[in-house]
Amino acid sequence: MHVNLAGFNIDTDHYNLVRQVIDEYSHGTIDSVQMSEALKRLAEDPVTPETLSAAYARISRSDKDIHELRRNARASVNRARKSNEQIIFGFGHSSVAEHAVFNLDIGGISRLCIEELEAHRLASFTESSQRYIRASGGFIIPDEILEIGYGDRFTDHCRDLFKVYRELTERLEAYHAALPDEIRTGRAREDARYVLPLSCRSQVGVTINARVAELLIRTFNRSPLQEVRLLGRQILEEVRRVAPSLIRYTEPKTSRIKVERELKEAALVLEPENAAEPIGEDVTLLDSPNNCERHASAAILFCAGQSSYERALSAVDRMTPKERRLLLIRAHGYIDEHEPLRREMELGYFTFGITLSSSAFAQLKRHRMATLIKQDYNPTLGATIPPAVEEAGCDNILLEAVDRSTILYNEIEDKLSPAVKLAAQYALTNAHRRRAILQANARELTHLARLREDADAQWDIRRIANAMIAQARDACPGLMMFACGKDRFPEVRAELFRDLE
Repeated sequence: MHVNLAGFNIDTDHYNLVRQVIDEYSHGTIDSVQMSEALKRLAEDPVTPETLSAAYARISRSDKDIHELRRNARASVNRARKSNEQIIFGFGHSSVAEHAVFNLDIGGISRLCIEELEAHRLASFTESSQRYIRASGGFIIPDEILEIGYGDRFTDHCRDLFKVYRELTERLEAYHAALPDEIRTGRAREDARYVLPLSCRSQVGVTINARVAELLIRTFNRSPLQEVRLLGRQILEEVRRVAPSLIRYTEPKTSRIKVERELKEAALVLEPENAAEPIGEDVTLLDSPNNCERHASAAILFCAGQSSYERALSAVDRMTPKERRLLLIRAHGYIDEHEPLRREMELGYFTFGITLSSSAFAQLKRHRMATLIKQDYNPTLGATIPPAVEEAGCDNILLEAVDRSTILYNEIEDKLSPAVKLAAQYALTNAHRRRAILQANARELTHLARLREDADAQWDIRRIANAMIAQARDACPGLMMFACGKDRFPEVRAELFRDLE
């Protein structure tokens, strides 16, 4: 694992000074004295995002010009740091830390660890895709598994999965032989990756502010996985190197750890031994905002005028269903496949129960503005087999590899102490499944549809998105009128706006 601080935001006056020195030096217009003075200024004026946080913290209580506040903060970094500590941790104004932003290169971590990293919604992530990049064979061997003496067995298992991955890739390329080279290779990798382990090495670029970084580190420090805790420590080390005043509370509350342990014990009551539970449908609409088309319509009128919300609601109640539908269409006269729905469409939530593969979850988790609550991976839920793998006659190859992974998972889980049983998941594959609950409003669901129902979307997440949108549309057709893939949007828009002609 490696974490490197790739960048952070700095005061533009620092940047301008550096540019001035470079430009004058390159043109031979700066003498040694000027160069010495400029370098002295840079040395005495450490480059850190803390000065921006300190300057912006003063805006609410100072009538000085904002540029002067920044200049004062840069004049003494030590004073700026003390100011940050007093305001953020003394007064509790944590939002000040959000003005410091960091870019992190993170590599050599497992796909399982990336799931924990990307569970933090107020940060930005771009990870290497197994859909487009050929897996090279790298994987991590978790310390938990080494400590129970299963290192060699785990290593052999992962190497075997990569061997199956290569075999599946070759056979799927042959199956897609009629397709152009680039498409054929992409399709083969897209489906062969279902056999790859959750221990597979990956890398990710992260952009995060100091406030979210502190929460992330604190969350990681209570993780049962050693890899996740190590990642938290390395992120802390990198960020504190340039901004020591912005992050303080990184240790987890022992009470939170105790509560999580007690909840796991309580949940066991629902899981009697040898009690088989039906898996059910992959996507189930658990709850929908049946009355929220009415509220969204009223909110549009409320926002456009000066009447009370109650009066707007009364006006909507006097409308016919067709008039209400036309109001929602007219309110989106500006819309194209890239523009979001109006914020009024956020009133009310759809709640789904979803059973999905690791590959599909990797894409669903990207929708961070939704509420996503997940269970651990559960081999009893079976595995998702790509249709092309079945059509190519390779399903037995994949299923046998999945079965071997499940057997190893069970062996490792039996050996691990209750506190670290989660580490057995490293042995599972991208085909293994888990249960999740997703809650989203109509605006976020429409955004999800644009990406995941699109013709270019990966088949597994597209299948899940299709089921979600279909069930949401049945429950609340007015809220979901614009929900479709980007490729179909012009057609859907044209059909809806014909109603206004």
